[in-house]
Amino acid sequence: MAIEYRIMINSARVQDDGDLADVVKEVDISLIGTDGPCSFTLPFTVKMPAPDASAFTAYGELTEEQIVTWVLAQDDMLQPRRDHIAMVVAKELEKAALTSKKLPWEPLPEPPAAPIVPAPLANPEE
Repeated sequence: MAIEYRIMINSARVQDDGDLADVVKEVDISLIGTDGPCSFTLPFTVKMPAPDASAFTAYGELTEEQIVTWVLAQDDMLQPRRDHIAMVVAKELEKAALTSKKLPWEPLPEPPAAPIVPAPLANPEE
């Protein structure tokens, strides 16, 4: 299988920029890579470029998809992290294909103790 990536937006930090209020300056994300049963999540912060005043969207009107698009535009920052995630997931896949086995010199486990059976109570009517 091929590794699939997704971005989860965790938070955003804003600052006024000239006449623009609440401009997104940084976005905390988690980049998640998954391949079959193995996945790895890498949280980090993405610094946003200067805003375009002619295409500015007020903070209250932003959507998750819009912020994800901005983050994806920062490919020079994302690609090294994708590479790291791919390496970790590949190692996890290799490890998942292996079987753990008891070491030959380890002692055998002790047999379970016999269960304690309570003695019958004396019958007071006797």
